[in-house]
Amino acid sequence: MVHRPIYLDCHATTPLDQRVYELMLPYFMEHFGNPASVAHVYGWEAEAAVQRSRESLAHAIHATPEEIVFTSGATEANNLALKGVAEAYFSRGRHVITLQTEH
Repeated sequence: MVHRPIYLDCHATTPLDQRVYELMLPYFMEHFGNPASVAHVYGWEAEAAVQRSRESLAHAIHATPEEIVFTSGATEANNLALKGVAEAYFSRGRHVITLQTEH
């Protein structure tokens, strides 16, 4: 019997839950539009799906849909978070100290 190592790199990528795969499959195969493309039906359908996801997630975590922001990945998300912290503490100074290991 071959023993696979325990995977501890989930901050980089994670296995896909079967339920997520099943829910996303139509968007990989049939409804593959870009939600930013507002000139055609594929984009409209994709944007509507993103909005439904935003509303569902907001409901699940007791937030408003306007509080849910989707980013393209970790770098953009970290940048957005750091900008928010900098803005919130602007009156305390003009420096934000961070570490390379944070991303």
